[in-house]
Amino acid sequence: MQSVNGQSVKDVVLNAGDVGALPNNANATLNAAYLGINRAAGNYRVLRWMTDGVSRWEAQTDDVAETGTATGSDFRLAARNDDGSFNKTTVHAKRSDGTISFGTTIHHGSAQVTSSGSVGLRDVGTDPATTSGGVFIYSKSGKMFVKQSDGTSFQIAQVSYPVTSVNTRTGAVNLGAADVGALPTTGGTVTGAVKVSGAAGSYRSLSLATGGVNRWSIEADDTAEPGDGSGSDLVIAAHGDDGSFKKHTIYAKRSTGQTSFGGTVPLGEAQVTSSGAIGARDLAADPATASGGIQLYSKAGLAYIKQGDGTVFKVGSGGGAGGAVDSVNGKTGAVTLNAADVGALPSAGGTLAGPTVMQPATGHALTAYGSADPATYFRVTDAGHPYSNSSRATFYNLGIGDTTAPFAGGKFVLAFKNASIPPTSNPSDGAVAYAEGGVLKVRQADGKIVTVANVDVTSVNGQTGVVTVDLDDLGGIAWADRGVANGVAPLGPDAKVPAAQLPSYAKPSDFDPTDLGLKAWSSDPAMCSVQVVYPTSGQGRVTAVKVNETASVSRIVWYFKGYSGGLKAGSWAGIYNSAGTLVRATGDLSTVAYEPQEQHATGGGTSWSNLTSAVTLQPGVYYVAFRMLYTESPVDGPAMLAYDNSSACPSRLGANNMWRWASINTSATTAPGSISTNSFLGDPKRFWVGLA
Repeated sequence: MQSVNGQSVKDVVLNAGDVGALPNNANATLNAAYLGINRAAGNYRVLRWMTDGVSRWEAQTDDVAETGTATGSDFRLAARNDDGSFNKTTVHAKRSDGTISFGTTIHHGSAQVTSSGSVGLRDVGTDPATTSGGVFIYSKSGKMFVKQSDGTSFQIAQVSYPVTSVNTRTGAVNLGAADVGALPTTGGTVTGAVKVSGAAGSYRSLSLATGGVNRWSIEADDTAEPGDGSGSDLVIAAHGDDGSFKKHTIYAKRSTGQTSFGGTVPLGEAQVTSSGAIGARDLAADPATASGGIQLYSKAGLAYIKQGDGTVFKVGSGGGAGGAVDSVNGKTGAVTLNAADVGALPSAGGTLAGPTVMQPATGHALTAYGSADPATYFRVTDAGHPYSNSSRATFYNLGIGDTTAPFAGGKFVLAFKNASIPPTSNPSDGAVAYAEGGVLKVRQADGKIVTVANVDVTSVNGQTGVVTVDLDDLGGIAWADRGVANGVAPLGPDAKVPAAQLPSYAKPSDFDPTDLGLKAWSSDPAMCSVQVVYPTSGQGRVTAVKVNETASVSRIVWYFKGYSGGLKAGSWAGIYNSAGTLVRATGDLSTVAYEPQEQHATGGGTSWSNLTSAVTLQPGVYYVAFRMLYTESPVDGPAMLAYDNSSACPSRLGANNMWRWASINTSATTAPGSISTNSFLGDPKRFWVGLA
C-alpha cells in the first residue's frame, strides 16, 4: 500500500475530516445542504442537546401518524428535567398548516401563533421603520403602540376623545335597556305611567300573546270622539288560537262609566250589565253589615240579601210581610206534606239516614226491638228502671240481643245473647265479637278466633302480684339494638349474618386496607414485585378488587414507581360490578382534574384519580378497568407497581375460574357503560389497584 487517504507515511493517522466525517468530540462543520434524521412515520425523530449524557433539550418530529393529507409528524421543541424525563413542550408547529404554539401543543383555532400564557413585548427605543403590507405592534415606555403601513403610529389605550364616558360609565361599557330609560324586551318594571297614544277613531291596544299570536287585548276602541266626553270606550277582548277576535269580555263606556260583561251594549241606565247569568260563589258566613246599600250573596247554594240594618233574608218568589206563598217545600196547589217532605221520622215506622241523636227523658230507657217482644233488641237503660215485660232491673247497661238473664247485678256493663248463628267468614276490616256457649269470642280479620278465658298464673319468672315482664326478664335482646352500633346484626334470607354487617377480617398480624388509608385493594401491596412494569399504551387492563363491607369510594389508586406526566387524551379508568356494569368512572386522565400525581421520589409513591362523584359499594367483587395512552418511545407513561410478570403468570384462579387480572382490547376514549367478562384475555402483566 503506497498511501492512505493521500498520506504515504509509515504510521498513518486519520481524523474525521480525513474520512469525510464529523468529529464526535470537537467542533464540526457540515459542508452540505441537508442533515437528515430518517425513520418511519409514527416514530419520534429527535436531535438532542445533552449534559453529561442526559438530555436537556430535544428538537423532534413527533409520533403522530401521517394520514396522507400533510398531517402528522409535527415539530416540537421540548425541555427535559434534570433526569432527562419530559418537562414541557416550549414550541410546537403543525406541518399541516404551519401554525405555531408556545408552551402548549393545542393550537387556538386558525391563529397563526398561539401562546398558553401572556405575550410580553419589551420596550423599543424608537418606532420601527415604516413597512407596507402589515402593521407593527410594539411597546414603548411601557405602553402598547401600533404603527401602520402608511407611517402613522398611535398608542393603544382607552379612548378619551371625543367620548369620555357613556351614561356616566367608562371602560368597557355595556348598556342595557334600564341604562337608557327603556323597557327591556324580556321582563322589566316601569316606574310611573305608561301611555298607548293614537288618534281618535283608531284602536290603541296593549296585547298579551302566546308565541307572538294575540290571546288578549286591552284597548281603547275606534268609536269617534264628538267632543262631549264620549267615544274611545274601553274593551277587553279574547282572541282565538290564530289570534283572530273571539269575544268582548268586558266593556266600559267612557261617557257614563257603565260596564258590560260579555257584550258592548249596557242595559238602559244600569251601571253593570251582563249578557249572561251572574254567578255568586257560596260564602261560609253572612258578610259584615254595611250601611248605604244591600249585599246579594249565596250561602249553601241559595240566594240571600243582607240589608243595611243588618237583617238577612233568603231570596225567594214569595215571603215578606203579608206576602202570598207560591209553594211549600217545592210543592204547589193543595199541598200535603209528610214526614219525609220535612226531613222527619214518621211516627209509624221509618228509616233514619245519617247520625241521629235521641235523648230519652230522665228515668226512661231507649229500646230498639223487632216485631215481637221479647225479640232481638238493643237497649240502653238508666239506673233502676225495669224493663216493662220482665222483672229484672238494669243499671246504665247496654244489651245486645234478648238478654233474658239479669246483668248479674253489674253496673255499666255490656251483655251479649248467645249467637244463634256464629260468624263463619272473616270480617274484611276489624273484628266481630259474639257469645257462644256462654263464652265471649272474637273473630279477627285474619281468621283467628280468640276466646276470652281465665288463665291461672301463680308467678311469672318468680314474680307475683302485678307483674311487668321485659326482655331482660326473658333473657332477650331489645329490637332497637338490631343493626345499630354496639347492637346485634340482623340475619339475611340465608340465616347468615350479611357481609355488610361484618368488619374487615384481616388476621391480627396482617395489614388491612384501612391501615393504609384505603377502602379496598387487590391485595397487600407488599406481595407485589419490585420490577418496573408499564401498562402498554392503549391496552385495557383489568384488576379484581374485593370489597368486604359497605364503603363510599371516590378514588381509584395505583402505585407509580415513577411518572413525569404525559398521559394523553382518551385515557380513563372505571369501577365495574361482577356483571360488568359500570358503577362509576373517572374523567379524562390527561386533564388536570383527573390526572394521577407525578412520582419522582426513589421507590415512587401512591397516585390516584378522582371519580366523577363518590359511589357507595356494597360487599362483593368489583373490576377496576383502565386504559392509558402515552408516548412509548421514549417511554412517557407511568411505571406501575405490579405482581410477578411472565408469559405464564396465572390470571384466572379458583374452581369458578374468576378473573383476578386480565386485559381487554378496546379503543374506547371514555369508560364504556359495560364490559364483557367473556372478552377478558389472559395477560402476563398483572397490576396492583386500590380504592379510597
